Amino acid sequence: MTRIIAVVFLLTIASRGAAQENPQAEASAPSRRLLFSASIDLLTGKDVIEEHTSAEQQAAQQQFVIERIDFIGNRRVRSDTLSARIFSRKGDPYNEETLRRDFQALWNTQFFEDVKLRVEDSATRPDGKIIIFEVKERPQIRRIRYDGAHSVSESDILDRFKERKVGLSVESQFDPTKIKKAEVVLKELLGEHGRQFAKVTPQYERIASSNAVILVFKIEEGPKVKVGKIKFTGNHAFSDRKLIRAMRHDRPYSIPLYFWDIAVLTKTYDRQKLSEDLEVGVRELYRSNGYFKATVGEPILENIDTESPRLGVPVPLMGHSHGKAVNITIPIEEGDRYHMGTLKIVSADPDKALSLKVDALKAAFPLKQGDIFSTEKVRKALETYGKIYGEYGFIDFTPEPETEIDEEKKIISLTLKFDEQKQYYVRRIDFVGNTTTRDKVIRRDLMIDEGQLFNKRLWENSILRLNQLDYFDKIEADKAAEIKRNNKDGTVDITLKLKEKGKQSIGLQGGVSGLAGSFIGLTYQTNNFLGLGETMTFSAQFGSLTRSFMFGFTEPYLFDRPISTGFTIFDTRYNFNQAKQEAILLQQSVSINPQYVQNYTQNSTGFTIFAQHPLRRLSFARFGITYGLTRTNITSFNAASTLLFESLQFRSLTGPSALNGIVSSTITPSISYNTVNHPINPTGGKSFFYSVGLSGLGGNVNSITNVFDTKYFRSVRKHRNVIGLHFSVAQTTGYGGKEVPPFSRFYMGGESDIRGFDIRSISPVTFIPEATAQTISYHDPTSGGAVRAFTIPVLAYVATLPGGDLQSYANFEYRIPLVSSYVTMGFFVDGGTDGILRRSALQLNQAGFDSLVGNPNSQPPIVGQFPHAPELGGLTQQLAIAPGTNFRMRASTGVEFVVQLPIIQAPFRIYYAYNVHRLYQELVAKQPFIEPTEITYLKGIFNSVDPTIYPVQIKPQLDFILNNPGRLNYFEPKTTFRFTVSRTF
Repeated sequence: MTRIIAVVFLLTIASRGAAQENPQAEASAPSRRLLFSASIDLLTGKDVIEEHTSAEQQAAQQQFVIERIDFIGNRRVRSDTLSARIFSRKGDPYNEETLRRDFQALWNTQFFEDVKLRVEDSATRPDGKIIIFEVKERPQIRRIRYDGAHSVSESDILDRFKERKVGLSVESQFDPTKIKKAEVVLKELLGEHGRQFAKVTPQYERIASSNAVILVFKIEEGPKVKVGKIKFTGNHAFSDRKLIRAMRHDRPYSIPLYFWDIAVLTKTYDRQKLSEDLEVGVRELYRSNGYFKATVGEPILENIDTESPRLGVPVPLMGHSHGKAVNITIPIEEGDRYHMGTLKIVSADPDKALSLKVDALKAAFPLKQGDIFSTEKVRKALETYGKIYGEYGFIDFTPEPETEIDEEKKIISLTLKFDEQKQYYVRRIDFVGNTTTRDKVIRRDLMIDEGQLFNKRLWENSILRLNQLDYFDKIEADKAAEIKRNNKDGTVDITLKLKEKGKQSIGLQGGVSGLAGSFIGLTYQTNNFLGLGETMTFSAQFGSLTRSFMFGFTEPYLFDRPISTGFTIFDTRYNFNQAKQEAILLQQSVSINPQYVQNYTQNSTGFTIFAQHPLRRLSFARFGITYGLTRTNITSFNAASTLLFESLQFRSLTGPSALNGIVSSTITPSISYNTVNHPINPTGGKSFFYSVGLSGLGGNVNSITNVFDTKYFRSVRKHRNVIGLHFSVAQTTGYGGKEVPPFSRFYMGGESDIRGFDIRSISPVTFIPEATAQTISYHDPTSGGAVRAFTIPVLAYVATLPGGDLQSYANFEYRIPLVSSYVTMGFFVDGGTDGILRRSALQLNQAGFDSLVGNPNSQPPIVGQFPHAPELGGLTQQLAIAPGTNFRMRASTGVEFVVQLPIIQAPFRIYYAYNVHRLYQELVAKQPFIEPTEITYLKGIFNSVDPTIYPVQIKPQLDFILNNPGRLNYFEPKTTFRFTVSRTF
């Protein structure tokens, strides 16, 4: 221990001696001092800047020069980049004022969270100074978390950040300004979802061994705030109910009745949306009804605590949830009501007259002198004037309304100043993205050409026509078209950006359909073949009820003229079995006896050719003509179908056999108008179609069929939901002594018209007479009581559904997209009727009638089984329609879900329907008939054997036969739940 202390003591003395012996070396060591420093708090964004210079040091600095400039601590930012940001350079005179500017410039780059500027004496040059910038870079954001966010999703937050241009993202630099802006936007977003009391606290967690952080927004959402009671003060012209209905964002979800609304759910409170409701809803309601100076005061808000059932409706044992609501009281000053005064339309440039006639422009204004003044009608008028001028190339037209108020007469005179600006012509039209489709295919559907005036209406219609082709993804006129103006020459260059769909598609379809049963199908289609717009299609379908093959080809422009032509070749086999169809769909027995509904197989082979031409160039109205030749064979599987084809006048189709060789040669002219903007999921447009089919130019079918069909689609609720309307009426009749084949008559019911009813089960009902043989048994006393039997001819009546010759139905749908256009929910109402207008078509053919009652005048004479049936049994050649079945109204309403699968290319649908109007009754036919001579003969025979046989054994059986006519339980379902692969319209 003593030795260690001695060594330390000697070393201490030696070091002091060395220091005293070399004082010059210590004085020559370079000195370093701090001039400026700055740092920032990453969360608050507050920075602290300090200066460490003195007046004496600044006075003596002029004798030094800068030997070099160093940057320490920078990793992502290169030193060359930092050197370019400062003013000082190597060899410059040392000046602390300039260094202050350099320091501030470097700090203002916002690259760093800490910056220090130090000055060090040069070790090699007495007058040299070394400038050192010590920096600490701001960290990178590696991840962003939103802890506690339940009312909004992360995708909602990112969308709002993008909309408000927050600029905060992963791998971006930590920026307190952007984080503060993100905090404000987050609070605003949560407020829109009813979280007015939400707290957002940004935090960060540093990641070890890296200059990176995890940014965390701690969110405390607090209670959800609902809209409470809404009251108005000062309102006399409109009731509270009407004013509340004008508040689109704050009015409750309710069931509107005539005098009041039944509130169902309250909406979430949002202050910004309330302001919009007060201005756009309430104030605009007053201004649109003449109260031009009506004012809506600042609303009085009252926060209250609420208690409501957890599930929105009282449920036992579920308890209540506590929340908050805002009662709103809105003061209103209505003011006086004003009327329309005079209207002046002048040019905004006093040295230039208007290009259009003023009288014609005034005629387009919706308000006349003396009408109640309406700002809504004025606004729509300005939009109309913009469209009118847009048709003449004035695409920058601007109207400026000026009002002049006569307070004494309460009249508002309006002066519209039109700034027409320049008139533009089309110089070039180019296309981008049509890699396959040739330019001429696109140009031929444009309604404006190069060198013409730029007509905005025709351009919008051109985009509609291109969308109807379905060659490209949906084209939006305001986004896909880039219009470059040349103000000097008054021309525009249009570049239309397109994205082609696949021209070849293979579709696999399968499922369960009311008409086709369970099926699987394959479709191959070459759309836009070789980029020329031609379409070639082949399809095959196999199922439990149907089998079909079809090949088709369409040429939209024949010889570069707007003539659409094409052909189809088909072969189908259809099993029209209503009982089986319903069993497949419902997995239960049908509501109508299978023996009385139609059950037959129809085999058809044929072809069609068609041509269409627009009524005028580039018109949405087209005239078409179609020729079709079809050969049909029928195989019947029950008495109802056999009688329908063989016993009625339909037999005259093919002479001795009505079931084979039905040849129909039909020519069908048609006219159509179509502005529907999408073939599968339309959101707007309308269509009309009318055709008259004339069969009889060859073949053995004589018929005339008229069909009218119209559709209308309109988007509502900011173009999100769609209202669809559909109406169809059809009528058919035979001529030249021939009637319409039963398979060409009209049967309704099913997913194609009235969804809640059985497939093709809506039809009038008639009873066809049929000769039958009934068995009578008795105990023969002469043979020891042995049982004997014999048959007796009986004229019975068999129920059948012959179909109608006139049908009409309408459909209403309100479609709500749930997942883009792939999943849709819709509410629907269907209604229609079907019946027989020409009752003369329901007649037994002469041969069939003669076989029943006989005909002594024919050669050779025909002896019938029931000659007295017309007089005693009421048999007529004209068949009667069962009461309550002809033109009976049917209606159903319900909800459906449609899933559009892009690969399979088929709309899968599930729907539930409630039948509002239906037929639910037992239909009874005429009583059977037995010839009186047969009864007299039986009496004589059995009375000669044993007088007790006839009255005791035979007569009760005959009475039973005569008193039990044919019956049909026509019980249509009350509700229907069904899965199909189709759309109604």
